[in-house]
Amino acid sequence: MSMKKNIVIILVLAVALGAMSFMSGCRRPAAPKAIVRIVDTDKQPVEDAMVIVKANNSDSAHTMVYLKDETKSIADTQYTKSDGILEYEFKYESILKVEATKAADRTHPIRRGMGVLVLENDKTADVTIEINEQTVFN
Repeated sequence: MSMKKNIVIILVLAVALGAMSFMSGCRRPAAPKAIVRIVDTDKQPVEDAMVIVKANNSDSAHTMVYLKDETKSIADTQYTKSDGILEYEFKYESILKVEATKAADRTHPIRRGMGVLVLENDKTADVTIEINEQTVFN
């Protein structure tokens, strides 16, 4: 009888340990996210700024930006709303360049700014880019 009892205890322990390792070891990491804020030199949000997210090696025609729901060739371009914020979801970890441009208007000439997104699984990259009249893209 004690032999059967020992076997039952060993089986219960094996099943419990297997379930614990399965539940803790198979979690897929969350895909990287990013928040990009565009502000002026007074730290105020900029509406209608053109924001381009692209790979560091964006000179190649084979360069892609892997957003969560779509893949963009070379770069992704969006425009900010009144809060100056854009949110992104990506498929993979990577390092991307961000360029922001606000067209000239009655009170300002063209303004630009640059930044870098370091995308990591389970994290939200948060970058604030200040646009100004002196920034020049190379």
